[in-house]
Amino acid sequence: MSQQLTLSSLFCVLALAGLCVVTGTRELTGFDAPVIAEQAALSHDLQDV
Repeated sequence: MSQQLTLSSLFCVLALAGLCVVTGTRELTGFDAPVIAEQAALSHDLQDV
């Protein structure tokens, strides 16, 4: 395997691992919670109509 291909493969693996860490961190910290709360409030307002 050439050195360039090895470095490219390593970079891809590191990028994928970083993406997994970011996604997992967002899920654990409830990053999307404000959006869900806003949607719940909007649906509650629509039910009052």
